Amino acid sequence: MRSSILPLLIVLAPQIALAAVQSGVPVLAPAIVASLGMEPEAVGLLGGVMGFGSVWFFAANRAVTPVLGPLRALMAAAALAIAGTGLLLTGFLPAVFAGAVAIGFAYAVTAPAGSQILSRHTPRRLWGTLFSIRQSGVPMGATIAGLVGAGLAAAFGWRWGAAALAVVPLACIAVLALAPERFREGASGAPFRPRALFAPANAAAPFVTLGRMPQLRLLTLASLGFAMGQGSGFAFLTTFLTDSLGFSLALAGAVFSMAQLASFAGRVAVGVLADRLGSTRWMLVAMAVASAASLVLISAFGADWPRWLIFACAAAAGASIATWNGLFLAEIAKVAPEDEVAEATASATFFTFVAYMFAPPLFGAMVWLAGYGAAYYLVAALVLSAGAVLALSRGETVAER
Repeated sequence: MRSSILPLLIVLAPQIALAAVQSGVPVLAPAIVASLGMEPEAVGLLGGVMGFGSVWFFAANRAVTPVLGPLRALMAAAALAIAGTGLLLTGFLPAVFAGAVAIGFAYAVTAPAGSQILSRHTPRRLWGTLFSIRQSGVPMGATIAGLVGAGLAAAFGWRWGAAALAVVPLACIAVLALAPERFREGASGAPFRPRALFAPANAAAPFVTLGRMPQLRLLTLASLGFAMGQGSGFAFLTTFLTDSLGFSLALAGAVFSMAQLASFAGRVAVGVLADRLGSTRWMLVAMAVASAASLVLISAFGADWPRWLIFACAAAAGASIATWNGLFLAEIAKVAPEDEVAEATASATFFTFVAYMFAPPLFGAMVWLAGYGAAYYLVAALVLSAGAVLALSRGETVAER
């Protein structure tokens, strides 16, 4: 485990830094769109544009990570996030949306580049733990965005909050620059060509990769169910509590924070447990059952429930609904050839992020048609089906051969 600490720190630092900037956009979005003279509903548009940036990268990954190598790709992503924040600070509408695209693009680099570093420099028997700890950087970054970004924005304005968050990836670049030479491998040696990011063939790349890797198709299919559960369950939690149960926004926000805090601890715990059990795949099956149960439990919340019980259930939901990500990335690393871990991760995560993008509007449509209860039961069924796909699959992972 000791030999794995350095590679873990190398991938955890950019995960936290880029998650802080990426989470800072929705945190500061109400103030940003207000300063642009736009209606509050434009917050969703800003988030969608940022999501487009992430999906764009996952399609174009082969023009970035294999060319630069994973370490340099992470450093470039941190620099791009700083540049994207600079565009936000202009307060000029086209530049703001371009900045959101850049931040989404930069954030997405952490998945394939980080997975390649961990898969090459750490033992497979610890992947469940290490990949999950790496993913715990997401709620850590979100916490920084909430405390630092929102705090400074409330005191001095949103530009101060955004500028402060840009310092985090700047510090990350300094840390990555000190990484030993052995972590700088993986670059193809070909020159980086920006125009390759716009190649029409990029749109087909994720489909081509899945076509070559049958086991990756099963994992990707399962990830759609998990993403629908997490994307819907968290996106509508505060709205459900305020709209359906009549909670104050402050109370609903506290419940949401409890779920996020539990997801941080849960990501680490399920990774350790998966390695102890010797199977990330069967741990994912168990998480599917737990996540579905949590979504059904949320739908049963009542306005007359004791507040301690609401918070306890929110913690249970956070520890199950949002803790599958690290296990999913570890499983991808196991089924992919060693020299294609980054490309396999980018391709599978491309579809996962598409599911994240479509989950909230589909959930909202279901609420409009049949109410919150039916919507939560629907996404619970989708998550449960993801577990069934993994449980019934007959293929073997690299680790099990």
